[in-house]
Amino acid sequence: MDTISLTDLDLPWVEKYRPQSLAEIASQSVTIQTLQKFIEKDSIPHLIFAGPAGTGKTSTAYSLIYDVLGVKKLSQNIILERNASDNVRMNTRDEIKNFVNHVGIFQPKYKFVILDEADLIPRAMQNAFRRIIEMAPANVKFIFMCNYIEKIIDPILSRCAIFRFYPLPFEPFSQQIDKICRNEKISINDEIKNAIYYISQGDMRQAINLLQMAVSLSYEDGSYAENRMIKPAVLYEISGFLPENAFDRFCSLLYNKKIMDMKKILADHPSYSSRGLFRQILNWLALQPLKPVQKEIMVNLMGEFDYRLTLASDPSIQMDGFLSELIIALEENS
Repeated sequence: MDTISLTDLDLPWVEKYRPQSLAEIASQSVTIQTLQKFIEKDSIPHLIFAGPAGTGKTSTAYSLIYDVLGVKKLSQNIILERNASDNVRMNTRDEIKNFVNHVGIFQPKYKFVILDEADLIPRAMQNAFRRIIEMAPANVKFIFMCNYIEKIIDPILSRCAIFRFYPLPFEPFSQQIDKICRNEKISINDEIKNAIYYISQGDMRQAINLLQMAVSLSYEDGSYAENRMIKPAVLYEISGFLPENAFDRFCSLLYNKKIMDMKKILADHPSYSSRGLFRQILNWLALQPLKPVQKEIMVNLMGEFDYRLTLASDPSIQMDGFLSELIIALEENS
């Protein structure tokens, strides 16, 4: 039986399978078509890519650059990438200014500045970037990437073409997972794909990382047997989620205010994490016919108890308190 060597997992699959062209981007069809038209017209504006993590913002930015320049390797004189954490360094603005204004012997057709997590950049620094954009040569293009576009200042918004990215629907998600599994000789079925999608909620980066971790944990004697099936339980253990059927029972018990039975479900799944459970409840809340005030209270409760847990409070005591408060929130506002 063929096997996959453990060394095959050395390269993160999110990088191994990162698209190299806009044509390879899954979903986001309107955005991709518009960007391709920009390339055809040779008229690239400054750009803002906004949306949740794992929806393809970084892959789209690099694929755009590859397609514009017709290369697969980018030199330092073509691209400069920074994120919000870099802005704690005092020389970040100077680095960007020097990159923007540098003129070499061989001037590239375009140069790109990618600013990731731009919504976390302080407003004063954003204003500084606005001035750099205003003074930049015509061949220098900025690409801002953010989760929350409302945190980007208006002067930057008005100078950029804005594109919103959304979590992948199941069909293109499934096609990407199938492609990876074929290449890696992994056997997968709909149950596994549904579990990965349930956990990742359309976050492709998280889904690929989850798949790679599940495969690595399924190794025996340094190899993974071809066509050996990943077990759904492994996926839930890695993610800290309750299995979907267990979570459905948990929510049914919540409506029936049976706290002891809810605690038993948690006890029966010791690999769950409070943060994983909170994520599941948030996704579940969005689909429930509850009053807005009930949802608001429950979301605030999760924020409060998540904060308490970061302070090294006893997890079991905090979870007992959280479940009690959750039931009270349903009772008082029903």
